[in-house]
Amino acid sequence: MSASLPRGRHGLSREAVARSQRERLLDAAARVTAARGYNETTVADILAEAGVGRESFYELFEDRRACVLAAHQALLDDLVEQVEIAYVGPGEWIERGKAALTVLLEWFAADPALGRFLLIEPAAVGPEFHTIFQAGFDRFVAVVDSGLDADHRDSGPLPVTSLAVGAAISRVYGEVAAGRTEELPALLPQLGYEMLVPFVGEEAAREAAAAGAAEVGRAGAQP
Repeated sequence: MSASLPRGRHGLSREAVARSQRERLLDAAARVTAARGYNETTVADILAEAGVGRESFYELFEDRRACVLAAHQALLDDLVEQVEIAYVGPGEWIERGKAALTVLLEWFAADPALGRFLLIEPAAVGPEFHTIFQAGFDRFVAVVDSGLDADHRDSGPLPVTSLAVGAAISRVYGEVAAGRTEELPALLPQLGYEMLVPFVGEEAAREAAAAGAAEVGRAGAQP
């Protein structure tokens, strides 16, 4: 939750105030929508959570829908950025892919409410959310494609990257919908295997999954 502005004369610029208010409204929109559902969330609910006045809200957003969609976009941007940073880091492609998947799973597990908001609740906004979801999916596909080694580039008739990303997103969606978001990091070996098989084959994917399972086991054994 973003910090509130100081009371009284604070010396902040109008731009800084508006930026703080917008961040608080976006955070509030995500959390209230995740808790209550989009159809049950009102502008008043968002204002109460954010501690922002109605006049300020309408200076920043046209309506509740605009605020919710802006919150979704901000969260998606943050997730894509973090995944991409991990993916373009040093190391072999399999290691970079595993690092990116780890970041994805840990991002959702770190804040289940925001994870639910990102994947589940905005579908109630309307049928146009399918287009928004597809655009987000395409961004992840583009990130994976951008970092593929020459040996792993898709040259066959099937969209291998789309299949791999789809497998990951589908599994994450299922766990989030079932209320098991915090357990996602433990799925790293299985998800890593499912994503790698189309690119590197059964044997290499199993080896990578086994290494991931060992890492998850060591992490769980730490006090």
